[in-house]
Amino acid sequence: MSIVEKAGANVLKTNFSKKGKKKKEKGKSAERTELDIAKEPETVAVDYKALSANGFFDPADKSSQLALELRAVKRRLLRRIGYLRASGERQAFRTSGKQRNIILVTSTRAGEGKTFTASNLALSLALEDNIETLLIDGDLARPKVRERFGLPAAPGLADCMLDKNLDPETLGWRLKNTTMRILSEGARTERPTDLFNTADSQRFWNDLATADPSRLIIVDAPPVLATTEAVILAKYANEILFVVEANSTPESAVAAAIDELIDVNPNVSIMLNRCQIGAGGAHYGAYEYYGRESGDENPEAEQASTKD
Repeated sequence: MSIVEKAGANVLKTNFSKKGKKKKEKGKSAERTELDIAKEPETVAVDYKALSANGFFDPADKSSQLALELRAVKRRLLRRIGYLRASGERQAFRTSGKQRNIILVTSTRAGEGKTFTASNLALSLALEDNIETLLIDGDLARPKVRERFGLPAAPGLADCMLDKNLDPETLGWRLKNTTMRILSEGARTERPTDLFNTADSQRFWNDLATADPSRLIIVDAPPVLATTEAVILAKYANEILFVVEANSTPESAVAAAIDELIDVNPNVSIMLNRCQIGAGGAHYGAYEYYGRESGDENPEAEQASTKD
């Protein structure tokens, strides 16, 4: 059984797969290609049992170790960005007009679990906390989010960077009966660094952050030491979740990667992934405070070692 199931007729035969139509603009001799896009994201049904079999968050199993670990991460993360959760009320940020809703997930190098972390964090926030969540694949060179969810190629982040007329709110997929949406990497591009390092890119992320003040945006970024895109994207993020593979990534490499991030954004938290916990130990891996914007209230310097 595939992870993504049909949520209506021909859900995977999206408008994004149609060939662009040629249209000649008045006053111009050159032709341009316009994508025949939908007015709103496609809706897809997800087989959560299939996702769970691959190690992903299962909303039906709230007592799993993964669910418990994600709660620990969410609790600290939401507190750090000043996000309030009130029963029966729409979630909002503590300070009106000050959104800190772009969360970048990265690592030192590939294979440390950043895509796994970003995807599970988005699933948990949407399915367990009912928070409007947008998961974006920002790793244009080695995108993995679509593969994890079994989604087809479609216009996404890169296309929005290349074409100002594209509305990111109409692209991607919405998971059926959830508050979660996925925006893929989009078109293949040869120079993603140049694509991100522009004033237009800054405006794009600002507009995305303010389009829905109560929405959380989770960006799966490239590894810091593999490319320069992660550091550029870090400038647009409000919080950085830095994933480190336990007992594997050299300390010197971690330090070098964090130094690069701190230079552009001091709001970095570290999450230790794949740590082995002995019998009677804590359920949660480490999630520690690293840096903070000046002027913000000081968070507790704490480690996720609580037992539930």
